[in-house]
Amino acid sequence: MPLCGQLKNMLAGQITNPGQLNFIELSRPEIAEGQLLVKLEIASLCGSDIPYFLHDTSHPSVAGQPLPLRPGLSLHELIGTVYESRVKRFKEGDRVLALPFHYLQGMSEYFLSSDNLAVPLPSGPAEQLVLSQPLGTVVHACRKLPNLLGKTAVVLGQGPIGQLFCALLRRMGAVRVITVDSLAERLRISSRMGATHLFGQDGGELKAAILDLTNGLGADVVVEAIGKEETLNLASDLIRRNGIVILFGLPNRYKFNVAIHDFFYKEAQLISCVGPDVQHDFPTAVEMIATGIIDVRPLITHKFPFLRAQDAFTVFSKRSDGAMKVILETDGK
Repeated sequence: MPLCGQLKNMLAGQITNPGQLNFIELSRPEIAEGQLLVKLEIASLCGSDIPYFLHDTSHPSVAGQPLPLRPGLSLHELIGTVYESRVKRFKEGDRVLALPFHYLQGMSEYFLSSDNLAVPLPSGPAEQLVLSQPLGTVVHACRKLPNLLGKTAVVLGQGPIGQLFCALLRRMGAVRVITVDSLAERLRISSRMGATHLFGQDGGELKAAILDLTNGLGADVVVEAIGKEETLNLASDLIRRNGIVILFGLPNRYKFNVAIHDFFYKEAQLISCVGPDVQHDFPTAVEMIATGIIDVRPLITHKFPFLRAQDAFTVFSKRSDGAMKVILETDGK
């Protein structure tokens, strides 16, 4: 028996104007072999959703996409219950962490996924487990790093992703995790996520402090978790000889002017990273959160019913009221 009776329609969010989201009624999608139809339980907003919400056509993600955007754009950090399955690994009623089959189109009561885009979930609070999705992307990036025991890491940007990098790098053995952000409330959360040193975005002060902490050498690893030209150049300025810069923040332009000369002569490495290996990285992230290895509770600042997605996106995009991780719940009133 289907979990929600015989209803054939669903509500989906659609961005109709910059900063404006409306719900429309659509037919539930039909599934094909190898796919799942998932009934949404909970979602969390990601910084990569914001260019869609604001319809920022200067951003590479949104350029060329006319309004209204496709229904469901943009949401992809999702937990739900399998409503219908045409794969062997999952059956109706299974609880899953899943990416939408259609790119980023998860802002709907039901969404399509597939066998290779979903992983099973243990029991536990959905509001915490949904953060396995962004943590999985951080796990994916950190698999590319060498042994960090005793090393110094810098994380530029303390949004949700930067906070998760802070937590994971510390647990990987970095003895100094230096976090950088312009918002004091975000730095206060950093201290709960494992940061050892907190800085605003004064590049000169930051560089002097890092050189002092590392006997003049510089940081072993710098994570750029913002996606801007100036922070990528700051990262290359802070890195030591033979150090590693991780370019993780979604670039806000197609081209950056990079101060390549000093980076080249430092023989530094630049590692770019986008997206996880779902079947490899998501289960690791799920286990870290489920077992308490990484406590994501300090990141969860706001919860809204799913049908108040307009309010949720507005708060998140403006970073108002200390917004960090904003949750949407389908059972909210």
